[in-house]
Amino acid sequence: MDSVQKTKTSILITKRGKPVAKLVPAESEPADFFGCMKGSIRITGDILAPIDVDWDANA
Repeated sequence: MDSVQKTKTSILITKRGKPVAKLVPAESEPADFFGCMKGSIRITGDILAPIDVDWDANA
């Protein structure tokens, strides 16, 4: 199993010359979707302050 993990190659397991199973390397677990961007965003300025620009939402 260690060599399958290291080399990322599969091994065919036989019984009396007939294939019965295949040992394949496990894929790494995908990162959890929630929190995957943690630490990659930087907030600059005051995000709660009103916008200085006058704009019309109906325009």
